Amino acid sequence: MTATETAFDEALGRYGVTRLAHFTPSLNLRHIIEDGRITSSRDLAENAPEYFSPTDRERFDGHPDKICCTFQYPNAYYLDQARRRPEYTNYPDWVCVLLSPVLVARPGALFSPRNAAAGRGSHLRAGLEGLESCFAERVGGYTRKHRHLAGAATDLQAEVLVPGPIDTSFITAVVVSGVEQAAQEFSRLRMFGLRPERFVWAVSPELFDKNELRRRIHEGVPIVPAPWTPAHDREGA
Repeated sequence: MTATETAFDEALGRYGVTRLAHFTPSLNLRHIIEDGRITSSRDLAENAPEYFSPTDRERFDGHPDKICCTFQYPNAYYLDQARRRPEYTNYPDWVCVLLSPVLVARPGALFSPRNAAAGRGSHLRAGLEGLESCFAERVGGYTRKHRHLAGAATDLQAEVLVPGPIDTSFITAVVVSGVEQAAQEFSRLRMFGLRPERFVWAVSPELFDKNELRRRIHEGVPIVPAPWTPAHDREGA
């Protein structure tokens, strides 16, 4: 481990960050697994336009070569807005991909203590100071209270922009909003021969509910995604 990686690892430990989170429409999941990587919006536009959604075009942060991630919990504010878009009326399901936090040390990563699009990317900073700014006692109008859940940034929309692509080996879990969706996603991927059992699956409706997620983080109520396995696997256990 390099000195830079060690410094980031120690900082993540201080703040209680054990994972990063990335929201994506469930229709993208097949492409991610087939391709073996999570790609940036720029790469999607150039190489897989059929998976390039209108939300990918609105990269007001100015870094379409990077992948937006949040600390410990996903950006449910972004999801709430994205779900309202007409292009997702027939595709309402999303998944939360949890990723290894070591990605914050990737060269070129940028950090924003607020939504990275705020001020068209003017809050973005590189390096350890950039990471630390996301966990400051006060960020804009937000003050970090003593009950604030560990791992969550002070402003819940704080982001790290990770240079893409991100190999699927960095995925630590795939989280969905309910058991019915889990079964559907798993079956669909298995039908295409993509071996979804390679990944850890979990269910957590709280991660997909802006108000409930905010309440729990601010009040210090634990959020633990429930592990999920296919019914036939449970029966055979």
